[in-house]
Amino acid sequence: MADTGNKMSGPDIAYRILKESKTDIYFRDLLTAVLTEKKVPSYMMTPAMAELHTQINMDSRFAFKGKGLWGLTEWVPVTRTTGRSDDSSFAVLEEVVEIRRTKLQEVQQPDEIDTGFQGDNDEPAQHE
Repeated sequence: MADTGNKMSGPDIAYRILKESKTDIYFRDLLTAVLTEKKVPSYMMTPAMAELHTQINMDSRFAFKGKGLWGLTEWVPVTRTTGRSDDSSFAVLEEVVEIRRTKLQEVQQPDEIDTGFQGDNDEPAQHE
């Protein structure tokens, strides 16, 4: 452990520890290593752990991996989608567009419905 522990911030020490380990670390082990390096007295460990945990949570350099494991954000692969990544999802989209197009046409050109009312183009009703 480096002698600069008291001069560096807790999250900076945690970052260095994770970077050197090159693997995810269980949060309690990581926090204990940081606080030990900072020479935090044992009676202050619980509140110091809570504070450090909050700081790591808010620091974008760290990524929670689940099941109590923390790693570095730079280790998380970046997923990018360009264009059509999945032909089946594109087919579903095309089907939805076609359904909407059909419904729009139905609304714009309604079927002839006999309402019982005489329209302008209808022949006049014959009264006896």
